[in-house]
Amino acid sequence: MSHKNTPLRGKTVLLVGASGGIGQALAIQLDKLGATLMLTGRNVNTLQPLAASLQHSPHCVIADLATDIGRENLLSALPHALYGVIFAAGLNDFSLLQQQAPAKITQLFTLNVLMPIFLTQALLPKLMPDGRLLYIGSSLGAIGYPGYAAYGASKAALRNFVQALKRELADQPLQLCHIAPRATQTEMNSATVQQMNQQLGSKTDSPIWVASHIIQQLLAPKMQDVDLGYPEKLFIKINAVFPNIVDSSLRKQLPLIKHFADKHDLVFNTGE
Repeated sequence: MSHKNTPLRGKTVLLVGASGGIGQALAIQLDKLGATLMLTGRNVNTLQPLAASLQHSPHCVIADLATDIGRENLLSALPHALYGVIFAAGLNDFSLLQQQAPAKITQLFTLNVLMPIFLTQALLPKLMPDGRLLYIGSSLGAIGYPGYAAYGASKAALRNFVQALKRELADQPLQLCHIAPRATQTEMNSATVQQMNQQLGSKTDSPIWVASHIIQQLLAPKMQDVDLGYPEKLFIKINAVFPNIVDSSLRKQLPLIKHFADKHDLVFNTGE
């Protein structure tokens, strides 16, 4: 495949969280578009085979970006002119708040909120003037959903961060956007969560489909925030104006959610 006329040819894109399900799908699609890829993730056993499968050899940095050392290692490996950064790293945890360990809550906020904030702050001087920053959030950051109080709060913080930073940089050509998928078919969702989603009738999307919508914004003349999936995108709008309607709908699901939360907690604690 020729990349002479592809929009990303010769442009360096940093993919944060490349070893995850959405991250891997993004890497494959970006590679096909001719981007010069910088891949970073924590899982070397996933990242190295991914890099070997691509048409063009990416530069890989194995790092835990939730730590100062990990971020420093990544920054020292980056070129001076980055065109795009896609923040696809994240951590999920399905649990009722009373059953959730404080350390897990700290971990959620460290990876989902503090890491992208600290890394963005460090990357801004390295971005091209017309560079692009894309942040992968979650529909649960706009819909308070039982079993995801801490996770949803962390994703709500990310959503607000992107909105505020976009307004802060509105007088510059640099573009930012927030993309919120609903449940996605990745290892981030345990077998218990997948079973619960099936019984609730909640739809899930493939990582390839989600990645295609992220790429669509990366290539758009003017990037826009996007909530992916119906009816979730409708619920987000309703929840912002008439939250009582969403309260009533989720109240009916609560017994089933609590059942699976107890089941999930039992499996987690016994190591099954």
